[in-house]
Amino acid sequence: MEMIRKTAPATASSLDALFGILVEPAATFERLASQRATWLPVVTLLAASSIVLVWYFLGFVDYAWLQERMLAAVTDPAEREQAAKMSMSQQTMGIVSVVGAVVAILAGFTLYGLYFLVVAKIRNQDFGFRQGFALGAWASVPGLLLLPLGAMQILLSGDGRLPYEALNPTSLNHLLFHLEEAHPLAGVLESLSIPAIWSIALLVIGYRVWTGASRGAALCIVLLPHVLVYGAWLAYAASRTA
Repeated sequence: MEMIRKTAPATASSLDALFGILVEPAATFERLASQRATWLPVVTLLAASSIVLVWYFLGFVDYAWLQERMLAAVTDPAEREQAAKMSMSQQTMGIVSVVGAVVAILAGFTLYGLYFLVVAKIRNQDFGFRQGFALGAWASVPGLLLLPLGAMQILLSGDGRLPYEALNPTSLNHLLFHLEEAHPLAGVLESLSIPAIWSIALLVIGYRVWTGASRGAALCIVLLPHVLVYGAWLAYAASRTA
């Protein structure tokens, strides 16, 4: 197996890993330990997000309806009037959305790199920023499922009146709670989806494989920032419902 790993083409092994990370994550993370090819998950995730956003904003959505829906979520009349004056054109909205998604994805991987670097310093491990960045990127591969899911939602809705959050039909809000967009808890529940939870599980598996940490340590280290972020977000949203 070691000989195959050394002689196999880097591109082929990386493409195999893109699918293998979903079906045999532990074995795939072991194969990626010496050659992580971080560019592949990063590029594919950026491309998938951009395709969905461009298709939705520039080639599908009834933009007049979308603007009315966004303004209706603003309860204060003065704020609604101000928002209407500052509304963007459809093309600008599409461009801003794509740029925002690219920045958010790269920022997320960067934060993972910094977090795991700090943890490594505390635990006296040889696990740097690049390893943490790569771990975050490979663990986010389930996010690629949002491309076919979003495409399916667009194709099944022919009138262009599909809310943006409906592009991800696997969110907890879509599956279980069905809260309106204006509800304070809607944002938290929309961000928690099957691919997102799957990615957290892959982070735990990948961290164990790449650092040799115990299952308990990997769970604590990976879950800590997510519990803090989502806990604070949930507490803030819950306070707005009171």
